Amino acid sequence: MSDRNDRMSSSEGDVREPASQSHDGTVGSDAVVGKRAGMAYSYRQMERVRELLTSLYAVRRTAKFYPMDHPAAVEGTHGLMDVVARFHSEGVDVELVFFEGELVFGDKLLAEESILFDQLIRDMASIGAGSLSFLQGLTFPELSRAIAVLSSEQHEIEHAGGLVRMIEEAQLIHVRVGEVHVYERPEPAEDPEASAHEAYEGAVDIMREIDSLIRHNKVVNSGQVKGVVRNLVDNVLSNRHAMLELTGLKNYDDYTFYHSANVAILSLALASTLTNEYRFLSSLGVGALLHDIGKMKVDLSILNKPGALTAEEWALVRQHPVYGAEQAALIPGLDKSAIVMILEHHMRYDSSGYPQRVPRSPQHLASRIVAVADAYDAMTSRRSYSAARVQDEAMSMLAQGAGTAHDDVLVRLFISMMGVYPPRTVVQLSDGRTGIVTRPSDVDPLKPRIRVIADEAGHIIDPVVVDLASTDLGVERCLDPQSINIEVDDYM
Repeated sequence: MSDRNDRMSSSEGDVREPASQSHDGTVGSDAVVGKRAGMAYSYRQMERVRELLTSLYAVRRTAKFYPMDHPAAVEGTHGLMDVVARFHSEGVDVELVFFEGELVFGDKLLAEESILFDQLIRDMASIGAGSLSFLQGLTFPELSRAIAVLSSEQHEIEHAGGLVRMIEEAQLIHVRVGEVHVYERPEPAEDPEASAHEAYEGAVDIMREIDSLIRHNKVVNSGQVKGVVRNLVDNVLSNRHAMLELTGLKNYDDYTFYHSANVAILSLALASTLTNEYRFLSSLGVGALLHDIGKMKVDLSILNKPGALTAEEWALVRQHPVYGAEQAALIPGLDKSAIVMILEHHMRYDSSGYPQRVPRSPQHLASRIVAVADAYDAMTSRRSYSAARVQDEAMSMLAQGAGTAHDDVLVRLFISMMGVYPPRTVVQLSDGRTGIVTRPSDVDPLKPRIRVIADEAGHIIDPVVVDLASTDLGVERCLDPQSINIEVDDYM
């Protein structure tokens, strides 16, 4: 929200001032897909899983420093064998899955253990191990050989011909290791515009659903959220311009839902100028899409209040990142990084925002990306308490906040990506004609591609596409489409 009383930089995005001074859940359908679902363990067996993970982590660390016949390694292997043997004596195998930074045991997500054993998850992912099963019939010598494989460094595995080859050579029959499943980027859609619209509408629709679930104290399905975000990522990577054009869509009545979709797309587009690493983009997209879910715990009469907020109302609004992080922590299977983004998106680059941390710590990179996207979309949206700023004014305010409210490098990248006059901006050209920006220039942020729709006298004409980068023309000023009775959607 832009600042109602202008006491804080409105380049921070969703900012207003007062008038006065169980974590476990069933694995979703987006989890690792195998030939059968994970088994269900008893309560007592679930209670034992932390001991299992502790033993596994400890013996792997020991095996990195000592040979497997060293007393320390032998003792550690015996410790793990004892825990595994208790499961086997009860007639069950031990099944662990390491999926998208989370731990799954049988058919249950282990939210707390995913945090406690984060390094184990990272270590397993680094060697390509997506799952680990200890089957009944396992002996101490076979477990010892398995630990030797699992404690290998990545370069050692590559030198040996890969994880599968090492497992075969170690003759592991009762220890199964599944390789990490990598999402394959789909082929470009036959109709990119239709695909982009479908992805956008999916993001808006799921935010409507999440709003209803949270307001009725029901559980959000993280698998559905991740599926929607993967669709956004695919479209941003294959057709960024079409997706950026859609972020100009606004809906006064459904502001929160459209704002969330826009922030997700803008964040992904900005991040894609830094990296195309799919896992990072997917995680970022989830946090960006859910960044404002804390507002779903704030009374609508406060969020939509047309006048200035009281001190008490402003204090509630400022709590929405905390409410959102708490809500996100209750969603089974949600990436922990998403919780960080939700908590930090108003903290500001200089740590002077909210909520305050003691001691102060810098915003995570992903949070800084979301903050820039959030600020831009908030400033260019009309809400009950503020009019939408024209796009070049919003860009100017972002630039003014660079180095304080926002990461200056990210602001420069954002302006370069969007152009000073982003898609859907209505502009008056230096020759007096009126046009709508269709896409930024690849060479000059001041020279976008324009669809000219009116002549010098303001008379509507058949649209003509003009690339300002190849002409002497420039943009004279931005126009408010409502003030000149133009519906941008009619020309896009």
